Amino acid sequence: MNRPTVLRAPRVARLLRALGLCALLCALPIIALSQPPLSPSQAAFLKAENKRIEDYFVSRVANIVQVSPERVRQAMPDERRITVTVSRLMAVLERDLGQGLSDAQRTAIMAADDERRQALARVREGASRR
Repeated sequence: MNRPTVLRAPRVARLLRALGLCALLCALPIIALSQPPLSPSQAAFLKAENKRIEDYFVSRVANIVQVSPERVRQAMPDERRITVTVSRLMAVLERDLGQGLSDAQRTAIMAADDERRQALARVREGASRR
């Protein structure tokens, strides 16, 4: 007795999902092993460099907006949040200042943020080679 082909489609979809899950589970150990954990000295270096880069970014933004670095730090969103740091930072600064940032200030802050992100990426990449 032949079954209708309509019933085979859900089976095929389940099979494909199961195969995809198997492939993902097989790839996880490879992905995990591709980045060895940092040694204590590498982790300390990474932490110190991250702080130095963040401090420099805060001082640049403070100079651009003409406010204290402490005020910029208070405006910075929590790093654990999934958000675009620079847009939240500019919105909070505008609210705190009671006026909008000029286009030149926005451009300068965005350029500083790009440099910050590139520097952080370079440091993360270089920490494992130290």
